[in-house]
Amino acid sequence: MTSSAATHSDLHTQSTASAFLLGIGRVTWTMMMTLTLLGSASVAGALMGMAISYRDLPDVRSLAAYAPNETTYIYDINGKLLTGLHEEENRQVVPLDKISPHLKLSVLAIEDSNFYHHDGINPLGILRAALTNYQAGQTVQGASTLSMQLVKNLYLTPDRTLSRKLAEAVLALRIEQLLSKDELLELYLNQVYWGHNTYGVETAARSYFKKSAEQLTLGESAMMAGIIQAPESYSPFVDFEVAKERQNIVLNRLLELKWITPDEAEAAQAEEIALGEITSFQRSQAPDVTNTVVQELTQRFGREALVRGGLRVQTALDWKMQQIAEQTIHRNHQYYSHAADQMALVAYHPYPFH
Repeated sequence: MTSSAATHSDLHTQSTASAFLLGIGRVTWTMMMTLTLLGSASVAGALMGMAISYRDLPDVRSLAAYAPNETTYIYDINGKLLTGLHEEENRQVVPLDKISPHLKLSVLAIEDSNFYHHDGINPLGILRAALTNYQAGQTVQGASTLSMQLVKNLYLTPDRTLSRKLAEAVLALRIEQLLSKDELLELYLNQVYWGHNTYGVETAARSYFKKSAEQLTLGESAMMAGIIQAPESYSPFVDFEVAKERQNIVLNRLLELKWITPDEAEAAQAEEIALGEITSFQRSQAPDVTNTVVQELTQRFGREALVRGGLRVQTALDWKMQQIAEQTIHRNHQYYSHAADQMALVAYHPYPFH
């Protein structure tokens, strides 16, 4: 029985390895053919050498336990957000089922409409997107699969070289064997950069539209999906008209794919967009309290856990009562300033913590 199980495991391993090598061969062959047609046979030969030495690329198995950096939030006793603590990456991670279906479809339409039908690479799709974008004079379709974009962001440099593009393809094949399509889409949507030091769909939705990713409408989703290609340039905070143009491109792509109806597209285009505000690096609403909290958390857990660990911290401060107290002091200080340069108010209520 043990020998039989071991043999079955070996056959499964060999089958997986064979499928992976076939995928490598397909990527290399397709790119070689394309490059040869362009008169770049020497470059194609170099890419073949890189494909053969794919073992030197990063080990993507760690991705199964990967956890993105996440913002720590500090609240008052009633759940009022006082401040968020993060370094470059302002991010709140959410599961895939807490993301609007409109947004998932919008991102797939503009970035990788064949995501659920390929194994990490789509060479013909890349060529088709390049031709479409050339004819349109702007980026209308993404040239890389979501899996390729994900490994580029996690493992590779931003250099735009042919060797790096092949590395993307090889690593994309690997992660497609490691994670399911839904797991990859969830990771992508929580990892991708949306502009203004905002990473991940939840933080971006709350910044751009003051709502959760789960509540996004089709119009808002199409606008957010259109931002991905160039977040700092297409952001509605920077140029709302450009953001609307990008929104229309996404909606037209959804129509072309027949993922929405003409009536839905028209309603989304006419939808009134209410923008939020940039949420990264905002000043705390109660700095005296949150500064003390930060000091204690840093002593307990360390700086790294505080700014990257996604902690949720509730304080004993009642923000509404704090505002009333400050207004009371300010109002009465005007009447008693002749008698006292400074005034203070101390209020105590033993909240029943359990």
